[in-house]
Amino acid sequence: MLNVQTEHLENHTARLTVEVDPERLEQAMRQTARKIAKKGRIPGFRPGKAPYNIILNMYGREFVLSETIETLGNEIYREALDESGIEPYAPGALEDVNEEDGLKLVFVVPKRPEIDLGDYRDIRVEHEVAEVTDEMVDRAMENLRQGQAVLEPAERPAKMGDQATFSHIEVVMLAEENADDDEADEAGDVEEASEDAETTGADEAEASAETAEESGEASEDVSEDADDAEEDIDEDDGEHVLIHQHGYDRVLREDDDDLFPGFSAQVVGMSAGDEKTFTIDVPEDYDTEAVAGRTLRCDVHLEKVQSRTVPEWSDDLAKRIGQDEVETMLELRIKVREELQQEAERIADQQVLEEAIENLIEGATMHYPEDVVEDYLDDLLEEIDQNMRQQGLPLAEYLKITGRTEEDVRGEYRERAVWRAERALGLGELVRREELGVTDEDVEAEIDRISQMWGGEDASRFRQYLATDQSRSNISNQMISDRVLGRLVAIAKGENPPIGPDEPEPEAEQAEASASEPEPENVIETVEEDTAAPEAVDEQTDISN
Repeated sequence: MLNVQTEHLENHTARLTVEVDPERLEQAMRQTARKIAKKGRIPGFRPGKAPYNIILNMYGREFVLSETIETLGNEIYREALDESGIEPYAPGALEDVNEEDGLKLVFVVPKRPEIDLGDYRDIRVEHEVAEVTDEMVDRAMENLRQGQAVLEPAERPAKMGDQATFSHIEVVMLAEENADDDEADEAGDVEEASEDAETTGADEAEASAETAEESGEASEDVSEDADDAEEDIDEDDGEHVLIHQHGYDRVLREDDDDLFPGFSAQVVGMSAGDEKTFTIDVPEDYDTEAVAGRTLRCDVHLEKVQSRTVPEWSDDLAKRIGQDEVETMLELRIKVREELQQEAERIADQQVLEEAIENLIEGATMHYPEDVVEDYLDDLLEEIDQNMRQQGLPLAEYLKITGRTEEDVRGEYRERAVWRAERALGLGELVRREELGVTDEDVEAEIDRISQMWGGEDASRFRQYLATDQSRSNISNQMISDRVLGRLVAIAKGENPPIGPDEPEPEAEQAEASASEPEPENVIETVEEDTAAPEAVDEQTDISN
């Protein structure tokens, strides 16, 4: 057995000081010397036949020792982990080699996170489902009708009611102190690129959003753009990119569904091929607080103008919109109300989930090494880089242009990485506590279900695709995510669900429910990946030089 001294450090790492048995060291050095002799040319000796003392004299004892530690150090490190009982989060580091009183190897090991969720079963969040009013149904029905408009090229300047296609559009909220200054804030592009990286599916939308999207008028609802903007705008009141897009369609209108108050009025009169930059002063009472009372700079490149002819309501129109699932306008209205109610309940559940996650993390006691945060920072920077590459400017090039460093960006996003890490750690521990893991049999059953639901006559071929290692991993991760988020919502609503996976729905009902509902959004980092070290298990027992 090794003589191991264990010191637990404040940053959730451990220092292991290991005394190496002299005989073991001597034997390992002789083995290393033989390997060196086989690789090098030593005058007077055939490869591998030079005596040990000749190797030491020629290469030096320090060199032979360092080569020995390359292999012996990993063996001793693994044994020291077993002896100390330390569970590593990631590979440890060889901190010191001390020969003053026999050989001692000193390792520093990041320990696996320790999470105590406290009384998480006492979490309660009020579940408030918004009332679906007749006005909401009227609006959703009108969005559906507008979505059936016939589009025709218009060889004239744009007017209200037309559909405008922009080859490029950018909307920037100007800093309050220099609203008239068109100079962009240096961090704007990075902030914009990070929006996709931070999207978690938790954004709220109006109760009619889902129905509006079905009509092809998703771009008509400004709430998604505005809510995203409100989420990502910091408290520094600086300049922020709200929209930056190529190929953007908007119906020009002067009601509450305009992109921003007064936007369409500025586009009216433009012709295809025109470019225009203008500012909009958003009213103080605008319903999105993030931009209320602020000045927006809009840069638009109008690609084409199309007139819209909107059909009048009829049972035939209702049948066409309902894809033959309804026969009359009344049946369509009933269906729309049901969908709005489902959406209201989904939003209520989402609000419960967001608050419940906050309560879960606030009530938890977490200890984890800095390596966890660094891993999440790596992920964030990779996502930012990918998003910026899509805009033609890799992060590295952006940093060169602005004279900033990667460390500057890592510092800016550290708080966000901590939030991501703690969120994933808390939910991962909830999976363990509630026994919500997924078995191979669970994955197989889900593959069968999806294959039958989407494959039809090609179910067997579809199943073959789903059975790949990557697809199975994705399915498993999604199932775990769905289980833990559903369980947290049930706990927060006071339903007191039993430990373990929920009982599956009857097969027919499950298939029907899955076919009628949108795919659930993965609102957490993959629990299975986030609760384990990013390296493979074998690598966790290695040391890095």
